[in-house]
Amino acid sequence: MYYGERMKGDLALDTVVGWVILLVVAGVVIGLIFSFSDQIAEMLNINSEEKSHEAEYMTSASFSESQVRTYIEICWSKTGERFAKDFICYTLDGDISAVNPGALAGAYDGYVVESTFDNTKGILIIRFEDIGNKIILAN
Repeated sequence: MYYGERMKGDLALDTVVGWVILLVVAGVVIGLIFSFSDQIAEMLNINSEEKSHEAEYMTSASFSESQVRTYIEICWSKTGERFAKDFICYTLDGDISAVNPGALAGAYDGYVVESTFDNTKGILIIRFEDIGNKIILAN
């Protein structure tokens, strides 16, 4: 009888130890999920901040160089180093002949502006490019 009772006790102890190990593993997995939830959401593309931004279409009779600079700065502040994909910030529709493409190009604080647009056309696209943290100005 003693041998049979001992086996029942060992079986009960094995079950309890198994449940404790299972609970510890589940706790560790849940802790890892909470710790890395931002990275997991980024990998699954469910970052609500990225979804909230949409390209804006701006129309005006004309745009000045200072207005375009302001749109560039706003585009950078919307995207910056937080975005991991390319993004069109603005499409400016209007006369941009007063804007000098070469004057806007260059290195700014944390990003580079590449200006390849033709100022005789009536459309200017301001786009963020993730690789190299660039703001691209193009038609």
